[in-house]
Amino acid sequence: MALARNIIDIAVAAAEKEKADRIIGVNVVVGELRGIIPAQLIFCFGLMSENTLAAGAHLNLETRPLLGRCRTCQEDFAVKDYMYVCPRCEGQDIEIVSGTELRVRDIEVE
Repeated sequence: MALARNIIDIAVAAAEKEKADRIIGVNVVVGELRGIIPAQLIFCFGLMSENTLAAGAHLNLETRPLLGRCRTCQEDFAVKDYMYVCPRCEGQDIEIVSGTELRVRDIEVE
């Protein structure tokens, strides 16, 4: 609920700044590592948006996969089953390059 409320607050503040009449949609980038269950967030967004500029708006989630980069050989790879081991050199000094995002990408307004 708190995450949905924060998304709505960000969207409403941006819409008010632009003097929009209402919010049609909110597009959010969510990393796989955040553990967000899309159906739950969409449901909470619908509840929390009532009586705001975002009432009736669609919440669109763009999920980013968990990607790592080996600091030893610079190989980029998809992290599977949370195994942070380079598939090329088997190094374990891994940097996460995607999958932790959580941001409002943009909003659609009228």
